Amino acid sequence: MTLGSTHAIALAGLEGRLVEVEAHLSNALPGLIVSGLPDAACRQAPERIRAAAESSGLPLPSRKIVVNLSPAALPKNGTGFDLAIAVAILAAMEVIPHRHVREVVHLGELGLDGAVRPVAGVLPSVVAALRAGAR
Repeated sequence: MTLGSTHAIALAGLEGRLVEVEAHLSNALPGLIVSGLPDAACRQAPERIRAAAESSGLPLPSRKIVVNLSPAALPKNGTGFDLAIAVAILAAMEVIPHRHVREVVHLGELGLDGAVRPVAGVLPSVVAALRAGAR
């Protein structure tokens, strides 16, 4: 399968909304694109994810990777989507089984060394995730 998905949370103040993070791998020219109204920090996720994956011994494939953050009309702010994007890509690569990540919320910024760093707004994110029925 060339499609992987998981979830993250988009915050607007203290209100959180569940975001589906989908990653699709294709045989087009290599690249990594994030769509779905990401802000500047979120648009820079591909560079952090590539470096983190390589540093962790799991380099991304030389394929086109399209990541969609849905709902697309909802603004996505900050670096807290890094982990969810990376997990969705790893699921699309079949490194992580889909069943383990499909209904889970992932929050975290990735360091270039592959470390997961804390992000602001974890408590309202967890509340939003629980209300949405995610793990």
